[in-house]
Amino acid sequence: MNFIFFKDKIETLEYFSARLADALSGLGFETYIHGFYGDRAALFSHIRDGESVLVTFNCIGVSGEPEYISDGVSLWRLHAVTVINILVDHPMYYHEQLEKLAVYASLPERTHIVCIDRNHMRYVRSFYPEAVNLHFMVLAGSGEEYAVDFDKKKYDIIFTGNFTPCSHFERFIECNGPEYAVFYRGIIDDMLSDPSRPVEQVCLEHIKREAPDASPYELRFTMSKFLFIDLYVRFYLREKAIAALDAAGFNLVLIGHGFESLRTKSGRTLSGKALLPTAHCLKETAFAKISLNVMPGFADGGHDRILSSMLCRTLSLTDTSIWLKENFTDGYDLCFYDITRPEGLVDTAAELLANPEKLYAVTLNGNKKALESHTWESRACEILNWIQ
Repeated sequence: MNFIFFKDKIETLEYFSARLADALSGLGFETYIHGFYGDRAALFSHIRDGESVLVTFNCIGVSGEPEYISDGVSLWRLHAVTVINILVDHPMYYHEQLEKLAVYASLPERTHIVCIDRNHMRYVRSFYPEAVNLHFMVLAGSGEEYAVDFDKKKYDIIFTGNFTPCSHFERFIECNGPEYAVFYRGIIDDMLSDPSRPVEQVCLEHIKREAPDASPYELRFTMSKFLFIDLYVRFYLREKAIAALDAAGFNLVLIGHGFESLRTKSGRTLSGKALLPTAHCLKETAFAKISLNVMPGFADGGHDRILSSMLCRTLSLTDTSIWLKENFTDGYDLCFYDITRPEGLVDTAAELLANPEKLYAVTLNGNKKALESHTWESRACEILNWIQ
């Protein structure tokens, strides 16, 4: 058994691929990272019928791209390649790909869909029964090699990620006229009133209220058109958290695009460092005492930002999810805040920074937990358990 990965598409996913490939190599497996637009002959030299495994993220290489289709059928199916497709966003972002798994991926019994939230897995099971092999696995953390001693920390708080103002999504809300705009805003208001509810739960309630006879196909298709709602809520919550910390006067470092558009109470314009390669973001995270996480709607999953912060020996300050509460303890190996109470986030951050002994203890406990259970080596073992 050998493993194939992609590069040259999305830098973050390429980084994940390289780390997972390294972990599998360390376990004695042959790995090959193929340039997405690279020489097909080189790829074919690594494909072994019925033995090879493609590990990809977000449907890269299994989205019907012409480079990987031959006579209307994917190369992976033609050569009985096992496909491990890890979705790092909600499955509604990949409606077409999931709908055409048998064409774009491999044989049904050789195609594995991996979700980083258990609600995402339930969603795929409900709306894409053609997906036979479903798994739940939170992405691993990275960056343990960048951890620094506590006295070398130079930032209070860091946030890595991008920002898009909610005004950007107004055109999608208004595009179908005032009646639909009221409908969309009703969904957004419900999601913001209780961010712990999964996006699909809120959206489907509203859809079924308006169209009680909608078929599963119609429901999944409609959900795929609601991406702007998910993104609106994501960036609204991100804005509130960051603006509250900025207003409190913390030494806050932002790495990512778009923060100059974020509204602050003081009217001050924020600026973020460019979202540089993943390795650079991890190095910067290691120099912070606290790493802020705002969950992108993962109500029963986790985000790699949390685990990477721990591995960088930086305290993770995050809103909650069911999975996080099952696997971590507030005030012991990370710290939780209530996403609906930005003032509580400020209080928690201030308390931690005023109590360096507690901050240090929680940081070390989180680091230990992540090293034990949330590295790419541990995720490689999970994958092997599915396919061996």
